[in-house]
Amino acid sequence: MSNSLQFPSTPKASRLFVMAMTTTTLADIHPHIIQTHILPRLDGPSLSNTAAASSNLQALCSDQHLWADVCNSTWPSTNHPPLHHLISSFPDGHRSFFDDSFPVLVAEVNHRNRPRSCSKSQPDHSHHHHHLWPSELISAIDIRYQNDVIFSRVEITDTTNDDFLSPAFRIELNNDAVPGNFQPIDLKVDELAGADQETLSHLKESVTLNWILIDPTLKRAGNLSSIKAVSARQDWMSNETLLRYVTVLPGSEANEVVQCRIELVLGAGKGGVGLYVKEVSLKLQDLDCSCLNGREFLVITQGALMEENNVKRKVVVDDEERRKIYHKFKQVRRQRSEWVKKEEDKREFAIKLNYALTIVSFLFSVYFLSLMLR
Repeated sequence: MSNSLQFPSTPKASRLFVMAMTTTTLADIHPHIIQTHILPRLDGPSLSNTAAASSNLQALCSDQHLWADVCNSTWPSTNHPPLHHLISSFPDGHRSFFDDSFPVLVAEVNHRNRPRSCSKSQPDHSHHHHHLWPSELISAIDIRYQNDVIFSRVEITDTTNDDFLSPAFRIELNNDAVPGNFQPIDLKVDELAGADQETLSHLKESVTLNWILIDPTLKRAGNLSSIKAVSARQDWMSNETLLRYVTVLPGSEANEVVQCRIELVLGAGKGGVGLYVKEVSLKLQDLDCSCLNGREFLVITQGALMEENNVKRKVVVDDEERRKIYHKFKQVRRQRSEWVKKEEDKREFAIKLNYALTIVSFLFSVYFLSLMLR
């Protein structure tokens, strides 16, 4: 006699079978089956939603192995042993890391935002006095083309050396050779002209980048990338394809905004066959497109990780919403440029007026002196 499950063959029996199945609740399923066969199939957001359904599911979803697997599949760089150990020390382990890193950082951009004050040589750190200065910052960078990982790396930045305090601080990762561990993007571009407009539009939508900054002292993390590129262009001189990812953050002064700008450089393989990650870099720039130093970088990013100055973590589903924030920033920067031009025009007019008045005064002086000498 067969022990396999036999489905009913008559309509009446089918209805009775369905009724019997629908009376089975989640509580009737053994927790081990849920934890080993159902929950591992869920992605991070689905796992979070499942945990909120009931106290029983919340307990089952608290398994750190589940969240470690979710983090590793979402960001392969987190599988790096030292980083894996660090994430385990977060308040709620890998669950905390996922909650920090999966949503994007969103800051308010409005007409009140302004550039840094020229009268202040140092940024205002008064509201950051409670933050500890870490000896290092850790970056977990993962780049995908569609579902394929084309670049994954962990970068450690020493915050105690002179390079970190340089006026134009940036984190840069070079990869001059085609990486052996990751397959290149399976696209062919013109060997001399590079990617055409259609290919650039495709790459803009298909190449996603995550740059997670981790503060080991605060035990906090945040994704500094817009995930999808806000612009794509071909550099005709170097024959490289450049993708730009931008997140807008509050500056170190009140009502100041800066852009966290990530540049991805894609090089073409021999004969234009296959694109690979050649370089990726991150820097902070103000409204004047001036790069900030390492101290300002640390103050601003720490504030963002702690959700200060109206920074929020938000799961953005609509790509247009991401780009809307960037376009708003560009509008503020354009207004800033117009304001600077008006101020320069005013100064130039004042200089010319002062020069004209000086000439007129000199001519009048010469005229009256000549009258006196007659």
